[in-house]
Amino acid sequence: MSNPVTLYLPLLSHTDPLVRRQATTILLTHYGNRALTYLRRLLDDPALSEQARAALTNIGEITGLRVELSPFRGVYVRCLGDFQVFINSRPIEPDEWGQSDGGKAGGRKVQGIVAYLVHCGASGATRSEIAAAIWGGAASTSSIARTLTALRQVLHRCGSSDLATHLLHTNRQRCALNTDLYRSDANLLEQTFDLAAKTAEEQGLDAALSFYQYVLDLHNGPYMEGIAGAQQWAAERRASLLSKTVLAGERLAAHAYAAGNDQQCLHYCQRVLALEPRAVAVVNWHLRASHRLGLPVEMQRVYQRYLAAASINPRRKRDDPVVQLYHELAE
Repeated sequence: MSNPVTLYLPLLSHTDPLVRRQATTILLTHYGNRALTYLRRLLDDPALSEQARAALTNIGEITGLRVELSPFRGVYVRCLGDFQVFINSRPIEPDEWGQSDGGKAGGRKVQGIVAYLVHCGASGATRSEIAAAIWGGAASTSSIARTLTALRQVLHRCGSSDLATHLLHTNRQRCALNTDLYRSDANLLEQTFDLAAKTAEEQGLDAALSFYQYVLDLHNGPYMEGIAGAQQWAAERRASLLSKTVLAGERLAAHAYAAGNDQQCLHYCQRVLALEPRAVAVVNWHLRASHRLGLPVEMQRVYQRYLAAASINPRRKRDDPVVQLYHELAE
């Protein structure tokens, strides 16, 4: 997969400061703070490193954000949206998961084991639990062993022998990934949300806004999307991560509306509703901001989408809070 911010480089390092500012706004609106990580990955590319460094420097000057000018290092697992593992600055490409040395382990099974072990955290999983999660039931000892061997080969080939040795721990009872050697966006989201809630409680919402913004930036799609079997074992955590993201967006939207920034309120609401169109509080903030901006068509659009997603007949469910607010504002 190519780096999604590569096309922005000429604009981010353009001689015209207005072009640089506009490109920065578009980039951060679309990717959030992940854009900075994408740019850091380009610092290892000899052909693009100079442009990437200039882009990061300019973004820091324009936004006041703290930027790192060192290449990205370590193992990073993206669990939200399309599952992907990055080793240092390079993603493991789809075809690399299945390139075992003479083995028959399928790439999707190898990738699935990584996803499941990330999901299990430090405690790891037994081989029977792995078989149930990845094979959908029983699996032969040799099948699991081949797949674990193939995973070590991927880590060795895409990383190093030390990484293959120290990241994946296996014995007859359990398998686990060393949580000291990787980070995941799911863990970062949960930790940031907890920090945001604590900060809001102790210092007020204004002090927590940047943390809530980061939570919203991190959620790039359903947890473990595309991983076979994840619909069962990942469902509870998927719902929890979505709930935290919706709450973060709700608090950002409420703050923007209270400050009279209706366009910003709509922006937050639209981002959340793209993930969860049934989020009642967020739909209501969207309706209020749209009404204050004089956008009846936008009000009707988000209202109809909510009714369809929640399977609500407004004539039979007049006590629904969204139905009530919509009719109150539309009168």
